[in-house]
Amino acid sequence: MKQKILGVIGGLGPETGCKFCLNVNRKFKPLTKRQPHILLDNLPISQEAEERLINGGPSQEHLNLLLESVKRLNKLETDLIVIACNTVHIFIDELRNKSTVPILSIIEETAKKCKDMNLAKVGILGSTKTIQSGLHANELKKWNIESITPVQSDQQFVSGCILRIINNNITKDDKKQMIKIIEKLEKGGARGIILGCTELSLLISDQDAKIPIINTTEILEDSSINNLINKIE
Repeated sequence: MKQKILGVIGGLGPETGCKFCLNVNRKFKPLTKRQPHILLDNLPISQEAEERLINGGPSQEHLNLLLESVKRLNKLETDLIVIACNTVHIFIDELRNKSTVPILSIIEETAKKCKDMNLAKVGILGSTKTIQSGLHANELKKWNIESITPVQSDQQFVSGCILRIINNNITKDDKKQMIKIIEKLEKGGARGIILGCTELSLLISDQDAKIPIINTTEILEDSSINNLINKIE
């Protein structure tokens, strides 16, 4: 039996990428009686590029590093590539065009999960870039699922909060404010909340809302494991 290799592009932010690998390992081992073969490529993103992209600006630095990572993981003969970040999926088409190895999309997998949950309308929390690009909203439309996003002032807070999570600067009021934003989305008709930034799962969980919290990191973990198991020869 040949062990398949999962290539993980991390560093976006680093804590989520590391936890992703640990969680895949924790879930995979009981199913297969062995540990998964994981290669983590932690990208050296500058803080300036990080802040620019999250707040809605362009980042050629991200694209260049992602393309280099995909090239490396292809050379290392991985069987599947995943990116533990929602925002950089704005580059998914360019990355897939340069890869002979399948790249699993956290955006596509999340939309499928929402469909499986029979959700007609969901709220989306994510970086300003993720919201502006319509990453989740456009994919949800393909499944006839409506979406709602925070008002501008709340969106500015969400992006700022994401940066604080990445840089370990969370304040005691951040969680309270995020819960208030979730409650506003619920009042706007959302019947589930997509954590459209992998970092937000470090702050918000199911216990913090009356409606389901849709953790994109967990969805990508589970989809990665299912794909790896199906690929085992």
